[in-house]
Amino acid sequence: MSESEENKRDADDYGELIGRFVDRTIDAGQFEQQYLDLMKNDEALRPDDVFAVLDALFSEVDEYFVSPEASPAERRDLDEALRQHAAAALARLHRLGALG
Repeated sequence: MSESEENKRDADDYGELIGRFVDRTIDAGQFEQQYLDLMKNDEALRPDDVFAVLDALFSEVDEYFVSPEASPAERRDLDEALRQHAAAALARLHRLGALG
């Protein structure tokens, strides 16, 4: 398997996770934990444009915080804002051809 093919396969892990969140298969808390774990344990070298997308989403996920005192409406708004960032990142990864 070429390095390019391996990077694409590895990027597919991100695509699958982001897609499950965007499709509401997992909630924001699950996505946050799994995305942070995936990024922190990722040793693959990626093209700069792909890394920029993943890193920007990492920043959004890292900043995601819902106070225990948040109302259901506030929680929903924060979750939806994160979901919008994830959907935009997924679209950019597709446009870049980073996903299989």
